[in-house]
This record gives sequence, structure tokens and C-alpha cells, in this order.
Amino acid sequence: MTPLPYQRKLNVHMQQMDDQVFLADPDTDVLFHLDPIGSAVWRLLEQPITMDDIIALLTDAFPDAEKGRIEQDVSALFDQLSGNGLINGNEG
Repeated sequence: MTPLPYQRKLNVHMQQMDDQVFLADPDTDVLFHLDPIGSAVWRLLEQPITMDDIIALLTDAFPDAEKGRIEQDVSALFDQLSGNGLINGNEG
């Protein structure tokens, strides 16, 4: 089964304040804080991309980090973003 790509939900606003990034969804009044890695993932989600591709990019960018840890962190972030309605899965 081919992994589905994900992308940012339309109309979600990103606000950066110093090294802090916040997402705001005007449709649901959700306000969400991203850490630096989450912020990088959010930027990648500007275009459709699979979770596997994001994990591969982060594994390449952080070769000293355990791949299993990156997979767990990205999966947890996707669960949070999806659960708050901030990303959409696309039909490939």
C-alpha cells in the first residue's frame, strides 16, 4: 500500500515569534505551538508529502539521531496535527 501524501489545511495561519512558531486555524479557533523540528515539518507540508518522505529527510538531516526516535516523533506530530484538523491526507 502506497503511503498517502499529507498537506497543510488551507487557511491555517503560521505566526513566528522569535524561535517560537504558532499555528492558528480560524475555522476551529485551534492554536497550536510547534517546536523547531515541528516547524520544519510544517514548512515541508506546504506541498503534498508523505510521512515516510519527511522521516527520510529528517534522518538525512540529523544522522546522529536514531531513526526509530525520528519515526516516533514525526508520527506523534502527525497525530496531533491531524487530530487538530491542521493537515489533510490526500488521495495521491
